[in-house]
Amino acid sequence: MNRRQLMGGAAALVALMGAPARAEGPVAGIKEFMAAYDRAFNAKDLAQLAKFYHADVTIYEGGGINNGWADYRDNHLGPELKEFENLEFSHSNVVSHLLDKAATLAYVTSEYRLKAKVKEREVDSGGLETLVLIKGDDGTWRIRHAHTSSRRRPVIPPAPTPRS
Repeated sequence: MNRRQLMGGAAALVALMGAPARAEGPVAGIKEFMAAYDRAFNAKDLAQLAKFYHADVTIYEGGGINNGWADYRDNHLGPELKEFENLEFSHSNVVSHLLDKAATLAYVTSEYRLKAKVKEREVDSGGLETLVLIKGDDGTWRIRHAHTSSRRRPVIPPAPTPRS
């Protein structure tokens, strides 16, 4: 192999190695979307969190359903965030799947972790999440549907009552 062939092969290899990064542009945007969501959630900032949700979002969480951002904000997320102290929320193992060539529809699978104090109880929870995202006319992703599944909580038997 001469020097010209070696340089050509190296250039082709560099081009091939660079190709996935370019192809992941929209996916990289979704990963930043998820990181920004976590920051807003930890800040307990409902105004900022509203920017992540489509007005007609459906939320399946804890065996319940919320229809629309206002319902979710007022009857689930808002009251929950008010109760949380020392909140730590994060997503991991985020995998994005584009569903159309225009990169306007995607679903995301991830694991989530939530630690907080609620009144006198320490919460250390986690689970799985699937999000359906749509990209609006303004070019930003919005959550159109969310479905979470949490780990089973350990059953703690009641403390024995003292005998008199």
